[in-house]
Amino acid sequence: MAVCLAAGCVVGRLMPLPLGRWTALAWWCGAVAGVAGWWLRQGRAASAGWLCAAVVAAGAAWATAQYDLFPSDDLAWSLTDAPQPVAIQCTVLESPRLLPLPAATIGQAGARGPSSESVVAIAAVRDGRHWQPAEGHAALVIDGPPPNLRVGTRLVVLGRGLRPAPAFNPGEFDFRARARAKRCLSIVRVESSACLRPTWEPPWWWPPTVFDSVRRRGSDVLHAHLSPARAPLAAALLLGSREALPREEADDFLVTGTVHILSISGLHVGLLAIALAGCLRAARVPRQAALVCIAAMIGLYMFVVRAETPVVRATLLVWLTCFGSLWARRSAAINALAAAAIVILACRPGDVVSAGAQLSFLSTAVLVGTAAIVMRMRPTTDPIDRLIDRSRSSLERAARRLGRHSWELFLVGLAVWIVTAPMVAARFHVVSPVGIVLNVIVAPLVPLAMALGFACVLAATVSDSLAAVCGAGCDAALAATSGVVEIGAAVPWGHVWVPGPPFWWVIGWYACLATAACLVPAQHLRRPVTWAAVAGAWCLVGVVGCAAVAWWGAGTPGLRVLAAAMGHGCGIVVRSPGGGCMVYDAGRLGAPGAARRSMESLLWSEGVSRIDTLVISHADADHFNAVPDLLTRFRVGRIVVSETFLASAAAGVAEVRGRAAAWGVPIDIVRGGESFAIDPLCRVRVLHAAGSPHAVDPRADDNESSLVMAVESAGRRLLLTGDIEGAALAEFLASRPEGCDVLMAPHHGSRTTLPADIGVATQPEWVLVSGPGGRSWPEVQAAYQAASGCGAAVLRTGGTGAVALDLTADGVTAAQFSAGRWRPIERRAAASGSPPAECLAQGSEERGRERRAARRADRGGEVEHHQAGGQHEQRAAGQREHLPDAERGVGHVLERQPHAQAGRAVRDTALLERDRRGVVQRGAEETGVARFVGRDHDRRALLVAHISQVEGVAGE
Repeated sequence: MAVCLAAGCVVGRLMPLPLGRWTALAWWCGAVAGVAGWWLRQGRAASAGWLCAAVVAAGAAWATAQYDLFPSDDLAWSLTDAPQPVAIQCTVLESPRLLPLPAATIGQAGARGPSSESVVAIAAVRDGRHWQPAEGHAALVIDGPPPNLRVGTRLVVLGRGLRPAPAFNPGEFDFRARARAKRCLSIVRVESSACLRPTWEPPWWWPPTVFDSVRRRGSDVLHAHLSPARAPLAAALLLGSREALPREEADDFLVTGTVHILSISGLHVGLLAIALAGCLRAARVPRQAALVCIAAMIGLYMFVVRAETPVVRATLLVWLTCFGSLWARRSAAINALAAAAIVILACRPGDVVSAGAQLSFLSTAVLVGTAAIVMRMRPTTDPIDRLIDRSRSSLERAARRLGRHSWELFLVGLAVWIVTAPMVAARFHVVSPVGIVLNVIVAPLVPLAMALGFACVLAATVSDSLAAVCGAGCDAALAATSGVVEIGAAVPWGHVWVPGPPFWWVIGWYACLATAACLVPAQHLRRPVTWAAVAGAWCLVGVVGCAAVAWWGAGTPGLRVLAAAMGHGCGIVVRSPGGGCMVYDAGRLGAPGAARRSMESLLWSEGVSRIDTLVISHADADHFNAVPDLLTRFRVGRIVVSETFLASAAAGVAEVRGRAAAWGVPIDIVRGGESFAIDPLCRVRVLHAAGSPHAVDPRADDNESSLVMAVESAGRRLLLTGDIEGAALAEFLASRPEGCDVLMAPHHGSRTTLPADIGVATQPEWVLVSGPGGRSWPEVQAAYQAASGCGAAVLRTGGTGAVALDLTADGVTAAQFSAGRWRPIERRAAASGSPPAECLAQGSEERGRERRAARRADRGGEVEHHQAGGQHEQRAAGQREHLPDAERGVGHVLERQPHAQAGRAVRDTALLERDRRGVVQRGAEETGVARFVGRDHDRRALLVAHISQVEGVAGE
């Protein structure tokens, strides 16, 4: 029944709602029909089938109702993705918890102080001067020190409300989906506790208030009697309060496979139950009274630690065990686990897709089965062996007993690790073989720390001196635990970051294990060779299946370009036809942690574990503050920067250099005119870099020293521009850059980067804006579309989703990540107000033919200078055919001047002036960008002034 209920919850959770609320009603009707069939149909097998169908339908109906159906007056319906002022009346459901401060990293937004988070139930929302009834739950985030709010307090809150953010990148954690599963769809943030006005407080004896007070009192005692470095770990271990635990320490527990120590789970509840049983037995409490007392104390502890799913599961198991012993009945442990699953899914159907809940039940099931096998593997000793054992010294007997228990613990831990490793790798992208050994080492330290910690909390009510003694012992045990974990995290190859196996293989892995457990005879299940054969066979299927999928999906070789949705930031991933990977920038304004999550999720979704070349365009934090974390999670071949980056005094440059040195990653400097290959089928050309002969003054702004690169493969061209602007952009345009298929808009699509001019100079088919675009987004989009002869398709990532572009010899296809999957984008649909389809097709075909012909000779090496010059002349001649006679005559005369560079510069002046007039005219007639071009006329004057210096040479 538990399996059927879980399957129904998965179907209801993942199945779309074509009929809205009627879908849930249809599932309920199916459940009723199943019950009727079970009641009427004769035969055991048929009745069981009808009953299972009824449970599946009921689970799907309940999950659908909980995840997709909400009241019409829920606060979230009136909110958007952008913060907006709100005033609400609410009731506190969870007292404020201190949020962990982010580690000091590159480009962190200011010196953000402490903040706390609470959960409130909405009662009313203010509409003008009137309060309107409202419903729903909201996460209340309070900047500043956490206020003293008790559970049940009624508040009036003035703040800013918004909806949780969805996943904008593939593989990224979906905060909106989690909010829907918890039915908490809104976020309200206030600047300080002064924006909160309590209107009513509950009495001290109210049970939720009592539990909250006990939790706070325990946390205060631990912080008072333990060292500041160990108190957060003690609070996480005993009370489940992980808020104050440093992020670095939590990461060490994660990568070593010991993170279960930090979350209250079956380990903690079981140790507490055993300790209570020992104390009650020592106090000679009657057995029945002791069982009732253990069940009551475990239940109170569950509410004190906020009743998370793992602790609820463990508490239910303890209750079933206690009540079964009380009535002299024993049941199989797997049945007790199934009963706990039914209760949890009935209360929280959304936990069926939660990684924590899945790992909790899976680990417990494996632990139960493996422990039973290990107990049966113990050799039976005859009386002679017992006599021999008694003849040994007590120290030797204790050592033998310790060795046997350690070996059994190792076998159980190994079985749990093998079974859960695929899910951990798929969800958290880390494999931690060192955890097999570490869990055996810390096994005695964790119970000791828990016992001394609880003793410290209890002794504080009697004597501070006794509490200090217990606190010192708990501190020592925790210091040993964290020391072992820290050493394990530093062990080479102790943990490996991986993209993770495909979803179908993970599902098949657990299906194979469940099938083997049900069909293989029990005597064979006790043999390790049986499980090794099952695991090996499915691993072979995975290798063959992945190879077949890769072969089947292989199409025309070309470039794959992915732009991560980073907010205001930049992260470009380039996959070459030969399988190489280059990352161009990785950062986000003020949020390095979010930048790292976005980049690593995008890379892992593409199966990338090695970055061949990591390019940092310039020394702005929003372009590289995620690089240090990427160096720890991915194998990086080298880092490519400009001279001005290494000479920059920007915060974080030293950290990047130090982290690169620690991981043995070389840092290479490139200059304008150089090139390098990602693989034999893909080449990168450096078109602009500060410090090169054609670059501007290196002392200029960081944006002007951006590395501008052209990635070429399969006759296609991608232009990466960083944040280039100002005089550097003017000089780059004066050098007459070649056209491109895809242009990454400079400076996140800012108006200051002359979008009309760079669009005219490069004539892209697709323009990619890495960022939200800002208030000037409509003008920038219209300018790029008008600058291109047949209308460029302009896409942005901010607030929309990651973008993927596939550049092959056959053309360019695009897709954007939205609502959990890639959705294809038609160029004509993306280019609003674009010319007719025949113009698009003709222009694309002509440009593609020219570029493929021009680059066919240099796919295996660098293009010679005379070839590049010939391409420039051919393109200029083709453009002059469309010029008026006067302008074409000027260009023809200047070609005969001895100074060819000066002639091209003057010809550029004529072309740019013609393009400027054309853009203004088209903007006035079609897209309304005349005002936009007019505002940028002063910036364009920089380019004309630079060219005028060369015109003087031509005049001579």
